[in-house]
Amino acid sequence: MRIVERPSPNYEARESPVAFVVLHYTGMQDAETALARLCDPEPMAGRYPGPWQDPALDPETRLGRASSHYCVAEDGTIYRLVPEDKRAWHAGLSSWKGKVGLNDCSVGIEIVNGGHDFGLPDFPEVQIKTVIDLVREILARHKLTASDVVGHSDIAPERKYDPGEKFPWRRLAEEGVSVWPRAASFEGLETLSPGQTGEAVAALQRDLAAFGYGLPQTGVYDPMTQTVVDSFQRRFRPERIDGIADGKTRALLHALLR
Repeated sequence: MRIVERPSPNYEARESPVAFVVLHYTGMQDAETALARLCDPEPMAGRYPGPWQDPALDPETRLGRASSHYCVAEDGTIYRLVPEDKRAWHAGLSSWKGKVGLNDCSVGIEIVNGGHDFGLPDFPEVQIKTVIDLVREILARHKLTASDVVGHSDIAPERKYDPGEKFPWRRLAEEGVSVWPRAASFEGLETLSPGQTGEAVAALQRDLAAFGYGLPQTGVYDPMTQTVVDSFQRRFRPERIDGIADGKTRALLHALLR
C-alpha cells in the first residue's frame, strides 16, 4: 500500500479503545478538495462551495472542523491524516451496538467519491482493493472482526447516506473485512410498512437494534424505523431502498443475526 503522510491538525486525545472501523465517501468534487477540508483548521463556507450548502450563505461563515484517520484516493493512494491512537472527527452524532459518539472508539476512512451530490460515481477497482487491504490491517492491529466494519449511514442513518448503495459491501465480505447475509427464505414473512403497529413491528425494531442500529423498540413503524430500514437496504439490498420492510429485507436481517 502507498501511504502518504498528510497530517491534519483536527484531532484530540483518544480515551477509548478502537472498537469499529467506519467507512465514508468524501462527497466532494475531487480528492484535493476533500483533503483540504479534512486538514483545514479554520474552514469557511467560501472555500468549499457545493450543493451541500445554501448558495446564499455568507462565504465567511465558519464551518465545523472535520478529519479522518485515512483518505483513500481513486488511484489507491492512502493519505494518513490522523494517527490511529488519536480521536479524529468523522462520525459526528452517531451510535452503534449501544455505543454513542463513535469518534471516541473508531478509525475513520474517507473514500474519495463524489457521492450522491455528484451522481454517485462507481468506485474504481484499485481504490476498493486498497480499502480492503487497509481495513484488513486495521482489524488485525486492533483485534477486531468483520462485523466491526460499518458505514456512516449505519451509525447515523438520519443524517448520512455514505458510502452509498454503490459501495461493494459484498466484495468486502468475500475478502473477510465485512459481513454479508447468506441466502434466506422469506416465505411467510409479511411486509411491514410505515404506520403499522404491533408485536411484529416491535420484533423488527428489536432485530435492527440487535444488529447494531440505535433504534428504540416502540412497536410503531415510525419515521425513524423507516429511516433505519432504508439504511439497512442501502447496504444489504441496494436494488430496493424504500424503507419498507418486505419479506426479503426481513429475511436478510434474520440471516445476518444468525
